[in-house]
Amino acid sequence: MKRAILLTACCAAASGCASSRSVEPGDDPDLASYRAARERLVRKERARRLGAALVLSPEEEAASQRLAELRRAEEERVGAYFPPARSFLLEETKRLIDESPLLEVMRRLPKGGILHVHGSAGGDFRWLVSHATYRPDCYVFLGESGPVVRGTLRFFPRPPEGDWHPVVTLRNAAPDPRVFDEDLYQSITLGEEDRGARDIWEEFGNCFRRAWGLLDDEGIRNEHWRRMLDRLIDENVQYVEFRGWPVDETVVRRARLRDPDFAVKFIPAAARSSDRDRVRGVLERALAERERDPSRVVGFDLVEEEDRTHGTLFFAEEILAARREAERRGLALPLFLHSGETSRASSENLYDALLLGARRIGHGLALVRHPLLMEMVRERGVAIEVCPISNQVLGYVGDLRAHPAVTYINAGIPVVLAPDDPGLMRHTFSHDFYEAFMAWDLGLRDLKQLARDSLVHSGMSPEEQARAHAVWERRWTGFVRWLNEAR
Repeated sequence: MKRAILLTACCAAASGCASSRSVEPGDDPDLASYRAARERLVRKERARRLGAALVLSPEEEAASQRLAELRRAEEERVGAYFPPARSFLLEETKRLIDESPLLEVMRRLPKGGILHVHGSAGGDFRWLVSHATYRPDCYVFLGESGPVVRGTLRFFPRPPEGDWHPVVTLRNAAPDPRVFDEDLYQSITLGEEDRGARDIWEEFGNCFRRAWGLLDDEGIRNEHWRRMLDRLIDENVQYVEFRGWPVDETVVRRARLRDPDFAVKFIPAAARSSDRDRVRGVLERALAERERDPSRVVGFDLVEEEDRTHGTLFFAEEILAARREAERRGLALPLFLHSGETSRASSENLYDALLLGARRIGHGLALVRHPLLMEMVRERGVAIEVCPISNQVLGYVGDLRAHPAVTYINAGIPVVLAPDDPGLMRHTFSHDFYEAFMAWDLGLRDLKQLARDSLVHSGMSPEEQARAHAVWERRWTGFVRWLNEAR
């Protein structure tokens, strides 16, 4: 009894929770008093939740109720097969989500911006197979994997030496061209056939290696990007920051013919497996691109699997030197660093992300195991770029209900949803919203906060953000009206 009283007193002194004192054995409250105390405790905790301060209009409250009804209906529809608890690689999981009325809601949701997607990995890989590989100059490597991965696709002006074969010839010789094309598609994307992969990260990297040579062709690359941007507009995304180098601006201008408010920026990135000279060169080029057009190139990142590559500390000297050079040129070099994408007990890269002043942290899965760093992130307003489906596909979170993002949202840490590599992982951004909505017990208020934060924590200037927010508010009002009318 004495120990329990001491613990309660410590809690009150440390966090001001005296009004939510635990019930002691000697207190003997009646049930009504107990329920009142319980309700105060629940309210106190929920007041810390991200978006708790948002006040919904009567129209939004009605839409919120409608969304809650749809959730209950969805839970009854899927029964024991709860999609967020099952691997997204499974065809059954995708089928259930694709058939859900909630997916259409998530598709119509004005999502604001995407702040974490890797270049061309957001595109339509089926289109690459159905168009790029039908060209007579497209070849596939069928030798043993080495410097070139078996299954790599590339264009050659003349027949190359080595174990390269024209894809058109192989398709014509196949018993069923449709099966042949499906095999090609599976070789450059991740799906159910990869669940038993010995190393999912290795297979993930091989998908990139097999497909990326096709994008060396300017015509294929530009059409791939055009279709990708069109798909994002269809998903009600109004702003994107791509990890990678800027693409032909005419591609973006064509997208803006469909949606004049659509905007695209880029975050150059260096591979963590690179040596320091290589990263220094990428930083120099990033600075040059940012100096040339700071409204288009908004920062720098380090990418690739963290557990088997160099940590951020390895490149600290190069990053600090680049920041000094940026300052000398009258520029800033914002950092948006992949950090904490690991299953390990701790992540050294999170320390460096905070010490280097990163504005956002990519994935941040391990942050939940660093209480002090979590508090620093919350106090500084550093946003965590959360990619639910990617995190599950790459083996970090089996059941999305256990995703660390739930802790971040409940602790009031800024979170932005992102799709990471949707084309390569066979999903859309709306699938990520469906998974998060169902797995994390989100409501309309939470969806509104997530969408707004994707603009607040973007690399846009204050003036650009103000315009983007005005556009988003108009679209949100239309979405709420649609949700209320779709009863």
